[in-house]
Amino acid sequence: MSIVIIARWYPRPDSREDFLRAVGGLKDSLTPEMLASFSVLLPTMSRDGTIIFIEKWNDEAVMNKLRASPGFHEAIRQMSSCCDRPLEIEHLNTVGDDGNFASLQPVAGNRYPKGRGNGPYYPDLGAMTPLFV
Repeated sequence: MSIVIIARWYPRPDSREDFLRAVGGLKDSLTPEMLASFSVLLPTMSRDGTIIFIEKWNDEAVMNKLRASPGFHEAIRQMSSCCDRPLEIEHLNTVGDDGNFASLQPVAGNRYPKGRGNGPYYPDLGAMTPLFV
């Protein structure tokens, strides 16, 4: 089962460049094994300046090897020194045995009444095809 990590960082505006440099240093801690197990799904910055990393790991043991490495600890220390609030982390397991949420969706039929599940924000989930395969 895959693991999803959502990490929220709160860099001070005057330290954002230093923070991003420290993030760049993390790549030096990644081994080929880690690169094969890891993907950053979506690095984002919210309007208030919060930087959010959404990561997906296929192997928790490989993820823990990175977390134990000295380079990782140094990068986290540098990144934390640029922030005015502590790091917030959510550790999630993917839904479904194969890590594919779309495989849990019905293939046909819509369980939502007309006007509730259909529209630009709520597509017809019953007609959803597995997009995440």
